[in-house]
Amino acid sequence: MFVVGGYHLPSQWDDLVGYRRGENHILPWLTGDICLSVHVFFLPSWNQSMRSLTTALITGALLTAAPFALAQDAPAKKAAVAQANVSDFTDADMSEAAIDKGLAALAKSRMAYRNAAAISESIKIEVSSPMGKETLAMKSVYGKDAFTIEMEGQMQITGVGKDLYLTIPASTDKYMSKTIGADEPMEKALTEMTGGGGIPDPAVPFRLAGKKDIAPKDIPSLLSMGAVMNPKLAGFRTSATGEQVLLKGDDGTSIISINGKTGLIDRIDIKATPPGAPAGFSMGLAFIIDAKTMKDLPKPIAFNTTGKTGVDTVEDLFPKPGNLATGQEAPAFDLDSLDGGKVSLASLRGNVVVLDFWATWCGPCRAGMPAMNELGKWAASSGLPIKVFAVNIGEPRQKAADYWKNEKFGFPCLLDPTNASAMAYGAQSIPLTVVIDPEGKVAEIEVGLSFNPNDEASKSKHLDAMKAKLTSLAGGKG
Repeated sequence: MFVVGGYHLPSQWDDLVGYRRGENHILPWLTGDICLSVHVFFLPSWNQSMRSLTTALITGALLTAAPFALAQDAPAKKAAVAQANVSDFTDADMSEAAIDKGLAALAKSRMAYRNAAAISESIKIEVSSPMGKETLAMKSVYGKDAFTIEMEGQMQITGVGKDLYLTIPASTDKYMSKTIGADEPMEKALTEMTGGGGIPDPAVPFRLAGKKDIAPKDIPSLLSMGAVMNPKLAGFRTSATGEQVLLKGDDGTSIISINGKTGLIDRIDIKATPPGAPAGFSMGLAFIIDAKTMKDLPKPIAFNTTGKTGVDTVEDLFPKPGNLATGQEAPAFDLDSLDGGKVSLASLRGNVVVLDFWATWCGPCRAGMPAMNELGKWAASSGLPIKVFAVNIGEPRQKAADYWKNEKFGFPCLLDPTNASAMAYGAQSIPLTVVIDPEGKVAEIEVGLSFNPNDEASKSKHLDAMKAKLTSLAGGKG
């Protein structure tokens, strides 16, 4: 069977659209290679850098900090903020007078972030491209001299004074720390700590970054969000919920929607074309932000190192994947199932077992899952000792359950929230499919998709080959 090596992917993205994301650093905070190809997603856990703030994406389980019971000011109820479009701006909205108003609006918003005693944010990031749609989530809390930023299922950064701490859900017993130098900008320290990825949160450049006083003309450059390079203010208009500022850059546009009551940013809508991308290729991003000011934090932000080991690099935070090969004993596992039970490899002895490692943030995983569902239903009705399981990695049970229910899949899904089994099975990219023979030995390893999920003939050929392989392993007639 065709196998795509996780670290040695033969430039499928180049073959598909003639563009390799990694060389252009567009949207460096995105998890995995969100726009790589329909074939494979590199797990950020084992990427050479954390350009992506890990899975959706980079993967689900909320990071370890306890939730804050927020002592919020009592803001007026906000109207829903609709998506903004460049076509909403008239010629008058893009006049010199309007641009001056836009610069003033951004300056005022920046001061609202800096002057607030404390701020909480919940951010939903919707990413759309020709490869599909992804949704990421962030939560952040900012006090006077401390903050926490959580990228759901990916990482948490805690800042206390001049000290920064980075943790990931895959290794809750480790942390990476950094003390910011006397003259070192906060944004530079955060960018370095995330391996060049930065933080896709407007509060970082508006509240944490730079000096208090900055020329209004320089403020747009703070809001590139890793997507619109060299943004310049191009328009300003009022909206039903406040004010909107249009930024235009080298490779796209961004519309900043500012709340008329709080001065904080409610939404950012971006359209961008990565450098070198083919004609007609574009990406859309929507940052939907629920930002609230607080009179104070209910409890101080702190980072407890007790029971944790400090490491020097991001790579050291992640568990090291095993080296899986055909013919060797399959690593043992004992995992919860979405149906409430538990499944162990030992309990499956005598069966052919198919494990499909996946995550909701992984586009190729989602694209290939209907075929795996067909395989699972076939196995269940075949009368042969064949068991097919999806294995969701690094995400909360509810996130996997919601997706499974929505898609109406009919085969079992196991849960690997800490990635322990994924690591044991050598997962460096997903989807990863492993076939285990009745004796408990690895019979087949497939990384990525070896078929086109959008082509019925290709999918049918793949399923026929899989059925024949599994039937043969089960001792039936292949």
